[in-house]
Amino acid sequence: MAFHVLFVCTGNTCRSPMAEVAARRLLEPGANGEFTVSSAGVFGRDGTFASEGAQGVAREEGLRLDAFQSRLLTPEIVAEADLVLVMEPAHRAGVLAADPAADTRTFVLGEFAGESGPDAAVGDPFGSSTESYRETFGRIADLLSKGLARIREMAGQ
Repeated sequence: MAFHVLFVCTGNTCRSPMAEVAARRLLEPGANGEFTVSSAGVFGRDGTFASEGAQGVAREEGLRLDAFQSRLLTPEIVAEADLVLVMEPAHRAGVLAADPAADTRTFVLGEFAGESGPDAAVGDPFGSSTESYRETFGRIADLLSKGLARIREMAGQ
C-alpha cells in the first residue's frame, strides 16, 4: 500500500497545492507507486482553482496546477494520510480538530525539516506578487528536500 502524504494550508489554493506538485515530483523518481500525495485546506471549500500565482510558478517549474481543485479538510481526508505536513501551527490545530488521532503524524513542514520557532512556518503568498509566490515555492521545495530522508524513513524505505 502506498504511503500517503497530505499537505494542508488555509484555503488549499496556494501553498498546499504547490507543496503537492513539488512533493509528487520529488517522490516520483524510483518510487514505483509507493507514495501518494494530496492536499486540503482548513478553511477552503471544494472546487476552487489554484490561485493564478501558484499556477504560474508551477508552470515555471515545469509542473501543472491548471486542473487542480481545492478540497476542504475533513476527518476522512486526515484519516487517509500517513503523514500530514502543514504550513503553519494554526493548520496543525485544524488537522487535530478534524482528527485528534493524527497528533503523532502531523507536523509543521519547517519543523519536520529541522527548523524551529516562528521561522518554521511557510508564509502565505495569497494576493502577493509573482516573486512572493516564487519565494514560497522555493522555500517549500527546499523544506521538502531537507525532509525527504525522513519521509522515506517513515514510509519504511
